[in-house]
Amino acid sequence: MAIINKIDNDQHFAAEFAQWEDYKDCFSRPALYALYRYLDELSSDIGEDIELDVVGICCEFAEYKDIDAVKVDYGFEVGEVKNISELQEKTIVIEFDGGLVISQF
Repeated sequence: MAIINKIDNDQHFAAEFAQWEDYKDCFSRPALYALYRYLDELSSDIGEDIELDVVGICCEFAEYKDIDAVKVDYGFEVGEVKNISELQEKTIVIEFDGGLVISQF
């Protein structure tokens, strides 16, 4: 499976984002690579290609340096979300070296 037939690797995926002036800086390159791997695996799991929608991905996902940054953005009370496992109970969490990407909720 593939994200779409013409996207066959993480570098090509990142290049698609670079073409969008308003969205090219939504994610770091490592975050884009992690998103590509996640979406490519999801495509295989569901048995269907996923059409690349740069705007949709930028609206659905957000990159964070760490879980503490997520807690601040979402206003979690102390102890409400203690770790990545607890955050994964609330949303999709894609970890990569240098941060994480979450599905916004």
